Amino acid sequence: MPGTLQYNALKHGLLAKEVVITVGEGAENPDEFNTLLEDLKTQLAPAGTLEEILVEKVAVAYWRLRRAYRYEVGLIRKELDTATDDFYNQTNYSGDKRHKTNEEIDQEIAENKEAIEYWKKDKRNLTRMHKTNKPLEEIYDWEENWQGLYEDICHLLPEDEDHEQFLQAKGLREFLNNEEGWSDDRIWKKLIELCDENAEPHKKEILALKKQKQKNQLKLQVVKKLGNIPWKDELDRLLRYEGAIERQLYKAMNQLERLQRLRAGDSVPPPVEVDVDINTGQNA
Repeated sequence: MPGTLQYNALKHGLLAKEVVITVGEGAENPDEFNTLLEDLKTQLAPAGTLEEILVEKVAVAYWRLRRAYRYEVGLIRKELDTATDDFYNQTNYSGDKRHKTNEEIDQEIAENKEAIEYWKKDKRNLTRMHKTNKPLEEIYDWEENWQGLYEDICHLLPEDEDHEQFLQAKGLREFLNNEEGWSDDRIWKKLIELCDENAEPHKKEILALKKQKQKNQLKLQVVKKLGNIPWKDELDRLLRYEGAIERQLYKAMNQLERLQRLRAGDSVPPPVEVDVDINTGQNA
């Protein structure tokens, strides 16, 4: 009768009272354990106190085994939940970050795109001014463009002279006109051509950043897949714990089976000690 089952559960449920955590963050539901215990009693039909205790041991072992599985999930979740932050916070020997975040890469891509647009705009303006026959004096203050021209033709400059004068637009123009025979038209065309050359490194950098972002995603996927198994020390501890619980579970079930067979009048051989540590090595 249900009332008798509940009475026996209270009378013999000493292990149950100890195994269920009822307070704190890890609190468990006692009703779930009682339901498990009653289901096992219905299925295994214990008779007498000793058999009921063994059924309770089976329930307790299962309850603890379920807790071990939750612990395993917790280990994996702990690893996976921090995987992304740990990956992007890795540093090399000099203390620099080994991997840029997607946000950092996207910011650098945006800056390089802005630089490309800057040089495209310069090219359009220089082309327009050249077509309308503007004198070079009107762009003497375009220091970045003249600096690029200086770096492009510096191998033509005399090694034994001070290059300070050539860092200025006027001095560089006079040198190209007088010493190298460049016309102003050629200087205009070279300045326009250098706009494309100055934009090219930024295009290559964008491609490299996109590849870096893709590689980071692939590496992070590998890290997360590896995180689905706990680290060795944690795994060894977990497996030892699970093994101990499973031995208790099987022992209680075997003892219960023996008692029930004896009660039914079956001939039951004496228990045999079995070494569960199996050596799989081959003898020479």
